[in-house]
Formats: sequence, C-alpha cells, structure tokens
Amino acid sequence: MSAPTGNTNASQWTREKTHHVLDQIEAMALDEFSICHTLTQALLKLKYYKQLWSYFKKKWENDGDIMDRVYYIEQIFIHKLEEGALFRRMHPAACYFILRNNYGYNTKGENELPSHLMADLEAHQSDTEPVAVQPQTQPVSKPTKEAPRKNFIPQYTDPQLSDRFDIDVRRNPQIYDTGRSIGLQR
Repeated sequence: MSAPTGNTNASQWTREKTHHVLDQIEAMALDEFSICHTLTQALLKLKYYKQLWSYFKKKWENDGDIMDRVYYIEQIFIHKLEEGALFRRMHPAACYFILRNNYGYNTKGENELPSHLMADLEAHQSDTEPVAVQPQTQPVSKPTKEAPRKNFIPQYTDPQLSDRFDIDVRRNPQIYDTGRSIGLQR
C-alpha cells in the first residue's frame, strides 16, 4: 500500500537525495574530459531518465536553492551546445534543434523568469511604493515585422560624376554582369 497523497515523509526524492543527483550531474557537466554534450546524455550515463529532470523542476519549483542549481546545470549544457555550434565541433542545426526543443531557446531572446525568482520579484515590488506612470503624449507605433532595408548603393552628390557612371554602365553592361558574360554558368 502506498503512502497517502501529500505525505512528504514517504517521498522517494527527498531534498538531500535530489541534491546528491544534482551534484552528480553537475560534476559530469563540468568535467572537461567527459563527452557529454546534453543533459539527456548526462542523465543516461547516471542511469536516470529525462522525465526525472522535469519532475525535479515541478516538485522543487518554489525551492530557490534547488531551482538555482537546476538552472545553473541547464545553463552549462546550453553553453556546451552554443560553443559546439560556434566552433563547428557539432552541427549548428542540430544544436539549435536541441536548444529550441529542450530549453525553449528562441531567436527573439525573450526569457521568462523562473517561478521562485518571479515570486521574489513580486514580493519586492509589493514592498516598494508604486511609481506614478506619466501618460504618453504621442501614440506608440507598432513595430513592423521586417527590419527596414538599407540602401548600400553609393549616393553621389556630384551630378556630373553620377551621370558618367550611368553612361559607363549603359555602354559596358557585361562588366557588371554576374559572370555569365565570361562563360561562367550557374
């Protein structure tokens, strides 16, 4: 017969045992000679499974000490993947795939605060007096989806010089061609 729900004394993953597992994973992550690039590899080498990591994150989400270690260990593996892609030791597309699917990595750079830090921030904000916000006088425009395109064509201020270049292009268009005029085919 199993223990009743909510009985923390009968839990298999106590705080001490969780710290022990985190110590093992952190040691493997920081070992320079270990060929362990992802958190999943580290968990498998220690005979644990990926769902256990998710369980730790849910069970200890309000325990700042354990969650700081969890995020630190994740950051070690994120760094390993970024460095592997940067120096071409690993395939960049594979690194990006792992980062996006396992760590919520995105190109926008939006980071969500962990729950224990969000609670700390909310407690700090409630302790301080609210700051009066000034109304905006001008409407804020919504950002466009595309960045504005830059014009890299040289702009000549001397009209005679500009006309001379235009004439040169019209007379000899083959010099400005993409290589097809000299026999190169795409």
